[in-house]
Amino acid sequence: YFERLKDSKSEENAEEVAAFEKKKEYMEVIRAFELVGDHKTDLDAIKAHIETWKGFGKVPFNRRHIEGKFNKILDALFEKLSLSKKDSEKMRFANKLDSLGDDSRKLDNEAIFIRRRIDEVQHEIFQLENNIQFFQNTKNAKKENSIVTEVRKTIARHKEELATWKDKLKQLKEMQQ
Repeated sequence: YFERLKDSKSEENAEEVAAFEKKKEYMEVIRAFELVGDHKTDLDAIKAHIETWKGFGKVPFNRRHIEGKFNKILDALFEKLSLSKKDSEKMRFANKLDSLGDDSRKLDNEAIFIRRRIDEVQHEIFQLENNIQFFQNTKNAKKENSIVTEVRKTIARHKEELATWKDKLKQLKEMQQ
């Protein structure tokens, strides 16, 4: 029994090491990739690179750092492409979910983390809106002062962030189904 277990583990490790080597070689291709200037063509090419990357498979646990390097290159490409922050965040998160694989424990931990962030952001929005009420109920409420304007901008940013976190949670739920 233990010999068979050891053999199966070594086969899995050999596959993961091979995947790591393929990803390591592919990193040079991605680094050399240049955008052509057409938004749709460039976006499709980046998506193709992501699919190719996923196709190589899982890497050994102690060599996961290569995933982070890949994500940094993707970030730079998305920035050059001037993709909206929300869209680039969505694609990065999809890539992260794929790297987590079918490990239900890791996916559950990610869901817990996202729900916690949603709660924190909602609480922050509530607190800021509550604070604005105090400014609006004063005698000088007729004129909008700079503090209130700044707080309104902060609330808007938090609402965008909240929408992003909710999209991520939705994406995670879809993957789990």
